[in-house]
Amino acid sequence: MEKEEAQSTRTIDLDPDHEFRFEVDFNVKVQIKLLKGTAEIFGTELAMNVPYTFSGRKAAVYTWHGCKIEVKGQFLVEYTANETPMTSYFNAHMAIQQMREKAKRDGERGPRVLVIGPHDVGKTSLCKTLVSYALRQNEKPIYVSLDTSEGSITMPGTVTATCISHIIDIEEGFGSSATTAANMGAPTIPLAYYYGYENPSENVKLYKLIVSRLANAVKSRMSTDDETKTSGYIIDTIGLIDHLGYELIQHIIGELEVNVVIVLGHERLYSDMTRILKDKSHIAIAKLTKSGGVVERDRQFKSQLQRSKIQEYFYGTPKYELSPYSMLVNFSDISIWRVGEAMAPSSALPIGMDSTENETRMVKVENLDMCLHSIMAVLSAPDDIPDNKLLDCNVAGFIYITDVDEEKQKVTILSPSPGRLPRRHVLMGSFKWMEE
Repeated sequence: MEKEEAQSTRTIDLDPDHEFRFEVDFNVKVQIKLLKGTAEIFGTELAMNVPYTFSGRKAAVYTWHGCKIEVKGQFLVEYTANETPMTSYFNAHMAIQQMREKAKRDGERGPRVLVIGPHDVGKTSLCKTLVSYALRQNEKPIYVSLDTSEGSITMPGTVTATCISHIIDIEEGFGSSATTAANMGAPTIPLAYYYGYENPSENVKLYKLIVSRLANAVKSRMSTDDETKTSGYIIDTIGLIDHLGYELIQHIIGELEVNVVIVLGHERLYSDMTRILKDKSHIAIAKLTKSGGVVERDRQFKSQLQRSKIQEYFYGTPKYELSPYSMLVNFSDISIWRVGEAMAPSSALPIGMDSTENETRMVKVENLDMCLHSIMAVLSAPDDIPDNKLLDCNVAGFIYITDVDEEKQKVTILSPSPGRLPRRHVLMGSFKWMEE
């Protein structure tokens, strides 16, 4: 065993402006330790002689001035690269930082930065890097994630806004989920709204609605918090660059009052945005190249990522383990809702009724059998709230339905914290999960 471990432990010397790119499987753990020099992962500096453990990750250790690292374990992919876009990313940060300094001098709002591009070009990695660099200059930016496919902060299917005031965890990334972060005592619990689907195309009207709700909350925070006001926010998006994608990008720009658009890794998208936004002189548009380390992730990897985020929400991570609670809840103590239902064609609707109204209509779930193995969002809504106001409410937390007993009129739920549910109204999406 010692011989095997010695073979899998090795040191790597990185020259200035080089990076060690790696991929690790979900059921494998590897370690990386900085022995000499300075290095960072997505803008967060590595501490000297501290072993960092990774599992189910694709990342890169970058050094500006050269370093020596020790790596241990079986990587799925590993190589050293000398062509990186980090200088251009740092330059983008410096330009954004100048906007923050100007905002402080003039008493205005800081930069509202939107990062767009196709799937798998490194949008989230760039957002992490820009947020990390801002933190290193004592800024407190808001990180807004509109990518419902992964759940970079909390559950998949959610849009979130998080005021980042602590260094981003190197091992967990943004992934130290809301529950884990709360247990660590770090104030990174996000404001979240539940969309409930992976792709905005599944219910465009609903997606736009919750983006608008989140935007209002973010703008309100900026108007009341001086530090956040000048630090601004960085917006991560889903990789849609078709007709619908362009429509959603323009909706996001309008709702979140974006004044900087960064197009990552797509010439045509940059050209189209320049044309579409040509009359909006207050919006700066920049083009950045994607990292050569970015790889297309297959469907299987994305599904695994979603499952691991759900697992992490309830059970924590190897670094911060959690113990969820199982409890019985009476049918009468919980109101389960979903959005939209099959409806008659437009020709059969009453005069003056729009068929799209149904896309954001709240429907009570009466057959609780269909809820089995569903992830549910507990809404921060008073018991007596009208149905049509439920979508205005943010998420208090998530539960998982492990069993439904029609005969006893009870459901068994898994909750990250003990005690009765804080609210009775819960929202069901399309995400199912089976505990392994």
